[in-house]
Amino acid sequence: MYINLYNKKFSVFLADVTDEMSEVRQELKYVLVKAGIDIIDGQGLLYDDANSKIDSADCSVHILGSTDISTPDTPGYDSAAGVQYRIAKSLCGPNFKMFLWNPHKSSGSIVPFINDIRRDIVENTVYCDKPSPIVFVEDLRTIMNVKQPASSQHESADIFFMYNELDDESASGIFNMLRDVQKVIKLPLSIASDLDYNTFIREQLAHSKIGVIYYNYAGDWAVPFARQVWKDTGGNSSNTPLLIAGNSEHASTDEQKVFNGIMACTVDEQLRIPLDIKVFLDKQN
Repeated sequence: MYINLYNKKFSVFLADVTDEMSEVRQELKYVLVKAGIDIIDGQGLLYDDANSKIDSADCSVHILGSTDISTPDTPGYDSAAGVQYRIAKSLCGPNFKMFLWNPHKSSGSIVPFINDIRRDIVENTVYCDKPSPIVFVEDLRTIMNVKQPASSQHESADIFFMYNELDDESASGIFNMLRDVQKVIKLPLSIASDLDYNTFIREQLAHSKIGVIYYNYAGDWAVPFARQVWKDTGGNSSNTPLLIAGNSEHASTDEQKVFNGIMACTVDEQLRIPLDIKVFLDKQN
């Protein structure tokens, strides 16, 4: 089962960055593409070219690093990142929003520059210092769009298998192994979707023997998501046990310590995770 419901398309002007943030920009661009968001790439654009491209977008995203882009006579002020920052700021209004992302929570000598930007924030400007690009993009979508409630039929299942679509490749391999021996409903949660999954997840879990939240790359998303699902479905009083399963390629047991005493957890190799899930299912019967 796959759910993907769109409500409103919007475009993002992805501003240029100073050199030290190039890799972060590439990572964010990848997540935006996976989210199905239209990107207007601002790399290298100055003045009139930048102005026309920013003006054609619904919002802009500016990544803050260690180089001051807002103060005159500083190295970053006349860079493409600095020029685009000032243009976007001048366009902020009812029809245009500006997102400032500070993924490294700058400190030390950079604080005055970041603090000046935060103090100078105008209406329809959003500042975020969450380090995960996945979480940042979800926040962006929440602000730019309104999610629609899900309406879908539910099926009885042994396993309700949930994961972020960024982990689709490894998750599909696990799903294919499980469905050979069990009735499995899978839900790839798409950050490109405007669907409100909460109601659907609660109702499908009620029709399932166990729920599994799997992750590999998307640990920053999976851990808070699992806690929310646990809370929304009644916590320890829920009739459907939950298992959070991390792929040891990128997951670690440290990030799962928050679930001690409230939810079953495992971190294992991909080929062993289907067996871990089957053992967990058998314990519930």
